[in-house]
Amino acid sequence: NASSFHGGKLEAVKMTCDAKAGLEILKIALGDYKSAWGEEIEKAKQGWKNEYERLASLVINEESEGEIGSKMPDAISGFIKAHGGAMAQTAAIAAVREEIPEDAVIVGSAGSLPGDLQRMWTTDEKDAYNMEYGYSCMGYEIAGALGSKLAEPEKEVYAMVGDGSFFMLHSELVTALQERVKINVMLFDNASFGCINNLQMEQGVDALCTELRYRDGDKPVRGGEFMNVDFAKVAEGYGCKSYTARTIEELRAALRDSLKQSVSTLIDIKVAPKTMTHGYDGWWNVGVTQAPRTEKQKKALKEREEHLLRARKY
Repeated sequence: NASSFHGGKLEAVKMTCDAKAGLEILKIALGDYKSAWGEEIEKAKQGWKNEYERLASLVINEESEGEIGSKMPDAISGFIKAHGGAMAQTAAIAAVREEIPEDAVIVGSAGSLPGDLQRMWTTDEKDAYNMEYGYSCMGYEIAGALGSKLAEPEKEVYAMVGDGSFFMLHSELVTALQERVKINVMLFDNASFGCINNLQMEQGVDALCTELRYRDGDKPVRGGEFMNVDFAKVAEGYGCKSYTARTIEELRAALRDSLKQSVSTLIDIKVAPKTMTHGYDGWWNVGVTQAPRTEKQKKALKEREEHLLRARKY
């Protein structure tokens, strides 16, 4: 960096110089030196390719554990029972990626989908990946898809949205129908605010109002059976061409048929909870109770304190 103050980055060696002149000097100084990073990068890429193939081929049943360890005992089995079947979210994403046109645009924003898409999605064309990472703005997906379609009317545009975000805001779906501007809504329904449920339970807290369940008697927290919302019927009521997919085969068939439609479409994709990608040993500094009362809370507090000791102080 030309500025000594701004040259210090993450404990790296500081070089205060003009960028071009500095690179020329480094090239001479390094000579024939070969970094080990080249081989490490190739190994990492191959390792992720193998992991992607595993995620893309996941099959879910009532006995499945899913990808996320922290969950209620019936998180997967109860969902499948209520919805008549389900697929893994990662497998559904891979199927969408394979079926949509190469020049299609996807739009996303909130929940577990941006993280999954960052890991699992590759684009074939410039400006085909419209993902809002700044504020995880729930409800942006459908409005953003409409905007993307207006900007590039010749392309198919797909809103990648969870059921939580759909509940929060989907009024621009009606606008798309009014304006006769076709968008495609990929609604990943796991009957929950899934990423927030993960965050709760990984911090030593039981699921609290982040799952779409019926109330169980007079209990203060809704912990009964999962609700089964028919989002396809909701969309049909608006005037969309809609589909429900509980299997990868049904999803692929719906995606292919949706390409033949001139009106906006919605695919109600039933994905089991806890089948999004996990954290891969990443750590997020989230506050936990400083006065733990349960063993889970004590464990969460201890783990946070241990991570803070190892974390960089900047």
